[in-house]
Amino acid sequence: MKKLASILMALALLCSCSKAVIEELNTDPTDLQKEEQPTPLLLSLSPEMRSLLAPGNDFAMRFLKEVSNEYANENLFLSPYSLACALGMLYNGAEGETKEEIAAAMSMAGYAPEALNNYFQTMTQALLSIDPITDLGVANALWSDIHFPIKNNFINQLHTYYDADATTMDFSHPSAIKAINDWGYEKTKGTIPEIVEEIAPPLVLANAVYFKSAWRVSFDKSNTVSKPFYNSNGTTSTVQMMHQKELMLNYAHTSDYEFIRLPYGNDAFAMNILLPKEGVDIEEVVESLDNAAWGSIMNAMRVHTAHVTLSMPRFTLEKNDYFLNNVLMEMGMSRAFAINAQFGAISDYFPLFVDKIMQKSYIDVNEEGTEASAVTVISMVTLPGGPLPPPEYVTVVVNRPFLFAITEQSTNAILFIGKVIKL
Repeated sequence: MKKLASILMALALLCSCSKAVIEELNTDPTDLQKEEQPTPLLLSLSPEMRSLLAPGNDFAMRFLKEVSNEYANENLFLSPYSLACALGMLYNGAEGETKEEIAAAMSMAGYAPEALNNYFQTMTQALLSIDPITDLGVANALWSDIHFPIKNNFINQLHTYYDADATTMDFSHPSAIKAINDWGYEKTKGTIPEIVEEIAPPLVLANAVYFKSAWRVSFDKSNTVSKPFYNSNGTTSTVQMMHQKELMLNYAHTSDYEFIRLPYGNDAFAMNILLPKEGVDIEEVVESLDNAAWGSIMNAMRVHTAHVTLSMPRFTLEKNDYFLNNVLMEMGMSRAFAINAQFGAISDYFPLFVDKIMQKSYIDVNEEGTEASAVTVISMVTLPGGPLPPPEYVTVVVNRPFLFAITEQSTNAILFIGKVIKL
């Protein structure tokens, strides 16, 4: 089943879309077996947004390689897009070397913060609008402990560019964990019912992605039969193999592998299947992939079609936890996990650093189509000593002369000031 790791790369390509102008792609439908095909949509990208497509795909390939090394001998299902969105939010709270390392890990070093934020904002809006047939959801959120003040500018940045909900709550109360899990359950349509087992104050960031779409041409369930699947460890499993006959599909091949594109919905999204030839090690294929190699495959696919008779397994994958600290450190992001991390853009009260970054994922591929989801959670903590202590209970009676000032909260600029000595 490990061969499924590369099959699922198509969903990683969600992070290669962006918004500008949506146009109709006036080409003949590739599927000749259905009448009145829906018209696929094409995104017309600005030069600035287009320049970020390659870094987005490069990040996806590097992420796949590092997780494949970290979780050797396991099936993989990942969402680089979910992780990138979560890291984008974290990026807005970072400063100095920490900020530079996060951008480098995302393959976006050298881009201005505004360009990076605009990219994620534009991409999310585009993804949600490109295919009305596909049920796609993207959500971001921030939870902060009531005892830990967060800078308004940080919250505003996350709301503006990531449409993130910001919630303040008591992390010490059991309802806090339930609230976060309820959010994940809702945003993933129940496919990931629990995203955290415990939380530590003072801050949690999260992204959730949900995808559900029907194949453009569904598989006939009556053609699904039990067939062998040859595992990478030399064993053989019996699987439910779906079957399609002579579909007109985009198809390409090299001496090492075959590649086909299975469209969903109105053809805006697709599952791209990379199948190594017999005798070719899947791990060698993964190591050979980079943005240039992926781009070559996609270009070949655009100009080649074939009548494909396809058999592929029906399968469900569910991964409880990918712990990504080591993965991201290998990708160049180490300072964020150190006690000298620079997250002054989030709060000035206590130094923050990242405790852990983890992702949960789910996918079900069957005759009708695909349902998939992922949640990425970033948990941030303070240095030993913790956040500010809970406020004490006091009583204040203003019954004597006093001073007062009206100020702007984020800068403390004084707009009015006064003194009252008698009323």
